[in-house]
Amino acid sequence: MIEGRLGRNRRLRRRRRFVLLAILVLMAGTGAFFALGAAVTDGRPQALNDEEQAAPTSAPASDDAVPPSPSASPDVAAVPLYFSGTGTWTYAEPVNAGVVGRAGTLLQYNVAVENGIGLDAAEVGAIVRATLADPRSWIAGGAWRFQQVGGGDADFTVYLASPEQRAYLCGSQNTTVSCRNGDNVVINSARWISGVDHWDGTLESYRQYAVNHEVGHRLGHGHEVCPGAGELSPVMAQQTYQLAGCTGNAWPYPDGATYVSGPAGDYNGPDLPPDDFVDR
Repeated sequence: MIEGRLGRNRRLRRRRRFVLLAILVLMAGTGAFFALGAAVTDGRPQALNDEEQAAPTSAPASDDAVPPSPSASPDVAAVPLYFSGTGTWTYAEPVNAGVVGRAGTLLQYNVAVENGIGLDAAEVGAIVRATLADPRSWIAGGAWRFQQVGGGDADFTVYLASPEQRAYLCGSQNTTVSCRNGDNVVINSARWISGVDHWDGTLESYRQYAVNHEVGHRLGHGHEVCPGAGELSPVMAQQTYQLAGCTGNAWPYPDGATYVSGPAGDYNGPDLPPDDFVDR
């Protein structure tokens, strides 16, 4: 009798363990299903909180993915947008640490690329430097000079960040566009990789626009709007949202001498709340 009861008890314990295991498996599968559904339907991860944010470091760059060529115009639907990187950073070492610009205030800058988003820091740093060194950039006005440094103290840092980290660095929930927040000049990797459909130039020229626009804010420039249909857009117009009848333009001084301006104003993207003060 005792052995029979012990046998039944053992069988009951095995059944309970089996039932518990089945429940746990079912719950895990259900959670994964809902998580997947949220990722597909929402697509806007929340900004990292303070506990989750990792300070910029010089950790090795991720080689999880191969970045697209900067001269290519990739199929937007085929390019992953890397909503989550690692929250750590690789600083681009300047290939040429010389000062660019002939006159004006010297500003030193860093270029930091988030690890895990499939973009190479050296390549991005070279594009940023070439943009700021171009005779059509902000140096054309004679008020500014620039010098890239390799992760040391700087007047501002150009971050190439995942949409998630863009939201954190900019103090905003927006994950769609780039921004400038204090000394953080933040380029959104989703825009860097795919540009925007209405841009009437190349992906390379869109990237030049993004750099010049956000650095322009660091230099104290506000938003401008298209001055008239068919005219060249001011670089400080929110061309990521629309061209408003103008022709897309990546440069403050397209001819190397004349600043292209427009009336002060905003286009205000439809997905932003009115109090989202950071840039586009």
